[in-house]
Amino acid sequence: MVHYCRVYDCKNNSTDKDLSFHSFPKDQKVVKVWITRIKRDPKKDFKVTESTKVCSEHFTPEDFISSSSQKRKLKKGTCPSVFSWPAQMQERSLPSKRSKLQEEQEILEAEITATASEGEGKFDETDQDNYFSRVTQVDIEVPCTHRFSINILRSLCDCPEREVKYFSHFTGFKSYDRFRMVLEFCLPDFNRSHVVNWDSKGAKQVRIDTNSLFDSDTEIGESSSESSEEEDPVTNDRNYYSNLTVEDDFLLVLMKLRLGLSTIDLAVRFHVSEATVSKLFTTWINYLYVRLGDLKIWPHRNVIIANMPPNFKEKYPNTVIIIDATELRIQTPSSLLRQSQSYSSYKSTNTFKSLIGVDAKGGIVFVSQLYTGSISDKEIVIRSGFLKILKNKVAVGEILGANAFMADKGFDIGDELKKVNLRLNIPPFLANQSAFSEGDVIKTQTVTQHRIHIERAIGKVRRFQIFSSEIPVTMFGIIN
Repeated sequence: MVHYCRVYDCKNNSTDKDLSFHSFPKDQKVVKVWITRIKRDPKKDFKVTESTKVCSEHFTPEDFISSSSQKRKLKKGTCPSVFSWPAQMQERSLPSKRSKLQEEQEILEAEITATASEGEGKFDETDQDNYFSRVTQVDIEVPCTHRFSINILRSLCDCPEREVKYFSHFTGFKSYDRFRMVLEFCLPDFNRSHVVNWDSKGAKQVRIDTNSLFDSDTEIGESSSESSEEEDPVTNDRNYYSNLTVEDDFLLVLMKLRLGLSTIDLAVRFHVSEATVSKLFTTWINYLYVRLGDLKIWPHRNVIIANMPPNFKEKYPNTVIIIDATELRIQTPSSLLRQSQSYSSYKSTNTFKSLIGVDAKGGIVFVSQLYTGSISDKEIVIRSGFLKILKNKVAVGEILGANAFMADKGFDIGDELKKVNLRLNIPPFLANQSAFSEGDVIKTQTVTQHRIHIERAIGKVRRFQIFSSEIPVTMFGIIN
């Protein structure tokens, strides 16, 4: 039987008597390294069988136990390292002799990559402890070279289509130019001195009080774990981001938001400690909250009306804003009182709730603070300051008395809007009628049809996986 070498672009076969052909090892961790080295993709129908061979041309003399070409055997743990690919195809040069630690690092990298792509990784606590101790050992003893960075992401974008694909996936922006434009706006001149360290005195002045998310209570024994002060037991290290560029800082934060990645996942990807990831994320989120929170995102009524879709303008020419509430699922608080406050009967779980307003094209113009899930739609409109903003806008002429707002039935705020000479478009109530009239049915369908704009806007926000998964207690202090 003729054997063929399975290394990418190698044409050797067993008819050449000067070559020996070697099967893949039994150790699956080492197998993954072999597959990576020979540039094969297990996801593209590449399967390792008894007939899958690699020729001796891809090993060094030191890799063999015996010298006879017909009976050469590889030493245990050996991996192919000799290839004739062009320089641009090789990600990095591989020395012929590798330390045990370097080999272990490659095994770990291959293992992590395979686990992420295959969705596997079930192991008991003992294996978990051993696994993480090995990762820590490699992280400490091997010089830090980022496993992921903005430069690596850019290197994947060899055409406009891939740039849109990869940057949208990892950051939410469609290109590197947009990514950099937003970063330059948030952090002029990339000057890190603007980003106040989370543990510094300056940061403490702008921290969000976790307790303000809940109604005040005097319950004895309230768990301190639900305080933002306790969310990250890390030291006051002002150089915690020294191994990352400003762009990589921002990329890490966006990946946490966009993909909902865990702290340990990001620590491994960026070759930093979990404490660094935790503090970096918390610091940047609070900085962005202060930097972006004062931006005016509610345009003048003339701008809103001028940009209305024709079908919306035909039915509701004076309706400037559509409002709705959205809820984020949260980890159940330890306090029974807070469990009750945050329980949403609509979602049948514990949530935080926010009021959102969009224009007729779905552009977000208003986002309230978060409130506990038990709050009603009407109450959140009142407590969020939304009505006060409307009153101010009417006073300065940005909204006229003839303008209206669209909402679902739960927002029974018609009387409140009348106080500032505004109108409300909501689906009609059944009241004492046995059935809706034809006109009421048509109005309900029309309002529902046009409220789809706010549903789409909320859907875009939920594409950021951090808002689609359960919010842990440790994030209550920064989730706003």
